[in-house]
Amino acid sequence: MRQDPSDGLPVVGSASSTELGVRPGFDITVDRAGNVVLDATGMSVAPRWRDLPPGRIPKRLRHLFPGASGSNNTACYALGTGPFQRGSVANGLELIPDLEPPPASHGVIAPVAVVPVDRYQSDLQNTRAAWQIDES
Repeated sequence: MRQDPSDGLPVVGSASSTELGVRPGFDITVDRAGNVVLDATGMSVAPRWRDLPPGRIPKRLRHLFPGASGSNNTACYALGTGPFQRGSVANGLELIPDLEPPPASHGVIAPVAVVPVDRYQSDLQNTRAAWQIDES
């Protein structure tokens, strides 16, 4: 995610996949009433930054990950230290790993209930202080 230079935390937004948030119609499905559809879509995450596609890993990490080609304006963040398995990650949010042979290398942070998009975005934004840079 893009890093806010003023405090080192992720930039919040819904315009880009490099922001802490989701893009309605792309990252999530929204119903006619403006609520998030619970269809296992949400903000994309991976268990380790090394599981990201090379284009998402900043070039400055090429010494650790040959082929890294992402923007150096982004950082690799981690949220918590628990196992990458389905469960609560914050108030109103859950981790849903992809259904693939274990171990999963991708998942989403999704709302736990049908909520308006703004509420989901707010719940994601409320996790901002918990994200820690993890680039080792």
